[in-house]
This record gives sequence, structure tokens and C-alpha cells, in this order.
Amino acid sequence: MRRALFLCAALLLFAPARAGETAETLNTVWEVFWQQQGYLQSVSKWSEPIRVSVSGMGARRHRPFVLAQLGRVAGTAGIELAEAQPDGRPANFEVEILADDLTRVGFYFACRTLRTPGTGVIQRVKITAEERALRRCMLHEAMHAMGMPGHPRGGSILSYYRGSDELTATDELLLKVWYSDELKPGMYALPALAAFAQALVRSVPAGKARLEAEQAAAQFQRQALAQLKSIAAGNGEPPRILFQSSTLTPAGLARGRVRAQLELDHATTQADR
Repeated sequence: MRRALFLCAALLLFAPARAGETAETLNTVWEVFWQQQGYLQSVSKWSEPIRVSVSGMGARRHRPFVLAQLGRVAGTAGIELAEAQPDGRPANFEVEILADDLTRVGFYFACRTLRTPGTGVIQRVKITAEERALRRCMLHEAMHAMGMPGHPRGGSILSYYRGSDELTATDELLLKVWYSDELKPGMYALPALAAFAQALVRSVPAGKARLEAEQAAAQFQRQALAQLKSIAAGNGEPPRILFQSSTLTPAGLARGRVRAQLELDHATTQADR
């Protein structure tokens, strides 16, 4: 109940005038569910307080910044986060700061997040970040650490094409809905998308604007379903943003076809109940 009240209050702040942006926001949400290798991922989320350790290059100097950034994201999600203490339970969230690799040129991953397990209830996370990249990537990696795998085209700190290093209104929506009671660990992407659609519609005042938001949300969900049907049949593609990733692979696309089939099987089973 507390989570539900928290979510309702947050949605009131999301911006009532955004009914016309419903499809755009849902597109960002949908892209967040796609792993860059080419497949959908079900919901991953924390279910217990996060205990952080910070180590590596300049750890003492960077610790306040790291904890503040992680705290912003966890606080928005409503998850307790604190630094692990020597006399308490061990850290379940590690941040290791690496020395800058000055031999590398061009695009490469100076920051990475490893989450275990890959889906369901998150038990451990480790972020590694080169020291020179730490300040620009920590919020981005913190979103991954909270369970969100994708890199949408825009509208989110998760985008590779973002114009700033700040959380957006869509990021706040993502965190609040993701950590609401509506989304369960292991939940399939299609019903999770429906929960986001419902949350967006609820944020719009009753009347014509809400009706337009409902229509836009329903249309987007039909498009997502059609996309999965096409992928499952072997002649469709994941969101175009994935094709701009250096990590998209034939194996990932093949896995994406299987995942689409699983999503459709689950949707059919739920509809028959």
C-alpha cells in the first residue's frame, strides 16, 4: 500500500500535460527492456536494502560522489541504500574505480555493470568504472544496477545519445513504476509495458486528454505485440536503436526470436485464464 501511494504521488508530478507524449515515453520504456545483444529481458529488481562498497583508484576522494549518485537513483525507486559497514553485513553492491586505460582509442566501455542473477530478484551488483569516466557514467550505470538493461534512443540517462548527465522525468517514471508493486521480479516485458501504460494514463487529468492518452497507449501496445509476433515468425526486427550498438550479434537476434515466442506464449496463457 505504501508503494502504491508513493507511486500515485509521483505520477501526479510527472506532468499532467504530457498526454501527447504518451507514445514517445512508452517507446523509451519499451527500448529499455531490450538487451543490446538483440533480445527482450524480463524484470529484474532489488528486494532488500543495498549495501555499497567503493574501492580502487581515488576511492576515498570519489566515495561521496558515488554514494550520492547511487542514492539519488535508489531513493527515487524507494529502495534503501547505505555504505556497507565493517561490523555489519557485507556489501551486495560494489563500485570499483579503475585506472584510466590511455592506450585505448575510439568507442569502448569505460564503465560496466554486472548484475546477478540476470533476471528476477537482484542479489549482487558490481560496477567498474575508469576514473576519468566515473562522473559522467555513474547515473547511467546506477540505472542498469537497478535492473534496467537497455539503451533507448532518447529521453533517458540510459541513452548513449543523451544531452546531459542528469536523470530525466522519464527516468524518474521508470524507477517509480519499476519499483512499484505492479512490477514483479521476473515479470515478462509485455505486461510490464502495460503497467507503464496504465501509470502514464493515470497521470493525465480525466477528460479529453486522458482519452487521447488511453488511445495512444493502446495503439503503442498493439504495435509492440505486432513487433513480437513478427520477430517470433522470423521476419521482424527489434527496435532500430539496437542496430546502432556494437554488441548486437546474430546469436542475440536468435535469442530475441525465442524470447518473443516466450512472450507471446505467456500472453496467450494469461488471456485464456
